[in-house]
Amino acid sequence: MRNTILKPLRRAVALLFLVSTALLFSGLAVFLPVKCVLWLQFIPSLLNFTAVVSLSSAGFIVVVISALLFGRVYCSFICPLGILQDVFIRVSAVLLKKTNTYKRPLYVISFLILGICILPLFFRNIIFLNLLDPFGISGRIFAGFQGSLLLSAILLLVFAVFGSLKNRWYCNVICPLGVVLGLLSRLSFFRIRIEGGLCAACGSCEGVCKSNCIDYRSHRLDFDRCVGCMNCLGSCPEKAISFRAGRDKKKTPAFAQPAVENNSRRNFIKTSAMGVATVSGLLPVSGLFTASGRLPETLPVMPPGAVNLWHFTEKCTACQLCVSSCPTRVLQPSFFEYGLSGLFQPKLDFERSFCKYDCIKCTEVCPSGAIQPLGLYEKQRTQTGLAVFAKNQCLVVEKQKPCAKCSEHCPAKAIEMLPYLGKLRIPKVDPKLCNGCGACEFYCPVRPEKAISVEANAYQRLIW
Repeated sequence: MRNTILKPLRRAVALLFLVSTALLFSGLAVFLPVKCVLWLQFIPSLLNFTAVVSLSSAGFIVVVISALLFGRVYCSFICPLGILQDVFIRVSAVLLKKTNTYKRPLYVISFLILGICILPLFFRNIIFLNLLDPFGISGRIFAGFQGSLLLSAILLLVFAVFGSLKNRWYCNVICPLGVVLGLLSRLSFFRIRIEGGLCAACGSCEGVCKSNCIDYRSHRLDFDRCVGCMNCLGSCPEKAISFRAGRDKKKTPAFAQPAVENNSRRNFIKTSAMGVATVSGLLPVSGLFTASGRLPETLPVMPPGAVNLWHFTEKCTACQLCVSSCPTRVLQPSFFEYGLSGLFQPKLDFERSFCKYDCIKCTEVCPSGAIQPLGLYEKQRTQTGLAVFAKNQCLVVEKQKPCAKCSEHCPAKAIEMLPYLGKLRIPKVDPKLCNGCGACEFYCPVRPEKAISVEANAYQRLIW
C-alpha cells in the first residue's frame, strides 16, 4: 500500500477526533463522533470495562486489534494528546525550519515508567496511570479553559515545548499507553517498510519522521516507536517506503541488542520494579487516608454515581470531562483531598456552587465508569452526603436575625424551619430526604464557616 491516501486519511480522522474532543469538553458536542471519542480512548475504556463488563465499554479491544494489525495508528489517528502535539510539531517545523534526525530508543526509561504505572494497580491504586493517561491530560487541558485556567495553561505550555523541541518524545518514552502499543506493534501484520535496494539514502524520510525512529543510513525503521503519521510515505522520491502486509523473516536491527546490554537492562528493570512495588505497597487506596483505615473528616463530596470512595478513586482518570460538563461548575478538580492517589479527581465544591437537582450530566459522560450512569429519579435519591446544621453559628441564634436561606433553596424539601424564639425559626435537616446537593451550604450567608454544611458519604446510598 503506497502513500496515495494514508496521510490525507490520517489528517482527516485526526482532525475529526481533535475537534470532537474539544467540543466534548466545551459542552458543545451534539453529533455522533462524540461517542466514538469516548469509546475508543484506551485507558478510560479499559477501566470502564473492568467496572461494567459489556461491549459498550470495550473500545480498548478495538485499539488492541488495530495495533496488532496496523501498529500504533491510535497515537496519530485517535489520541487527542498525540494529535495536539502534532499541531505543535507542524507549527514548529514551519517557524523553526527544523528537520528531524534519528534518536536511539530509551527502552530502559520507558519500561521503568510503565512498571511504575502498572505495579500500583495490583494494590488498587491508579495514581501514576491517572497522571500520565493521555486522554486524562488532554481533558485537563481542554476542560481548564472553563475552570482551572492556570493548570490548563501550564499543561499546554509543557506539551507545546515537548512537541516543538522533542516531537513525539513524550509518546515514545513517557506515555505508558504508547509503550504498550509499541510492544503490540512488534506483532503487527501491516507495517511501514524501507526497501534497501531502492533507497538512495537521501534522508528525506528521516527528516520528516516526528517519532525520530527512522535511520536512513542503515535503512532501519523502529516500528514499535512509529506512531503511524505516514509522513515518510510521501517524502521518499524513490518510492522505497511502503505500508504493506507481511511479517519479517528475521528480527530487524532495531530490536537486536547485544546480550550484555539485554541482561543489564533486564536486571535494571527488575531492581527498579522491586523498588516500585515496595513504594506502591505503601499506597493502597483502602489504606491511603489514615493509618487506622478510618476516613478523614475532610473527605470531599463525590459526584452522584461515584458508588463509594474506593470504586471512585480506583476508576477515575481525572480527565475532567465531568468538570467541563457540569452546568453549575460545582464539580472542580481536587488536589490532595482524596489522598495522594486522587490528585485532580473531581469533587463537589459548595463554596463555588451546588449540584442541580434535575441534572445528570456527569453521570452521562464519564468514560471510565468511575461515575456510574443514573436516571434522573435515581440521581435525585442518591445521597452523596448529608447536610449538618451548626446551631451556634446560625444567624438566627448568634445574632437573632431571621434567615431561612437553606430551607428556601433546598430542592428536596429536606430542611424544615422550626420555632425558636418568638417569631424566629431555625432549620432542622431530615436525613431521610437530604441528598447532599449542597444548595443549603452554598446559599448560607454565614462567613467564614457556614452554619450548615454537607459532610461526605464514603458510600453513596439511596434515600426514600
